[in-house]
Amino acid sequence: MEELIQTPYGMVRLRALEALQSSFDTTALLKTVDDIDRFSIEWKQELRDDMLRVHAMAHTVINEAPLSCPPGDETLGEMAASIAEELQDYVKILRSVIGLLKQIASLAPE
Repeated sequence: MEELIQTPYGMVRLRALEALQSSFDTTALLKTVDDIDRFSIEWKQELRDDMLRVHAMAHTVINEAPLSCPPGDETLGEMAASIAEELQDYVKILRSVIGLLKQIASLAPE
């Protein structure tokens, strides 16, 4: 059975703790907070509006609904691709955050 030790935040697996103490950079967690903040701000300010615009455009094109927003410089396809690419960047960031958190989660006794 693996050795556990008591910390101020509960029991942790000793070997996992020793591994993290020798290799884990806790400042990486602070960077992810900034990344998540940036995503949250962008979502509230730009991505949400862009997604609503894509919906309006798609509703007109796909469902043959009346025009509900004026045509812009980007086509429907270009706009959808642009948003998808931007979201893909955030997926990479979120995967990185998940990886960091899973490393810390490895401390949990089984």
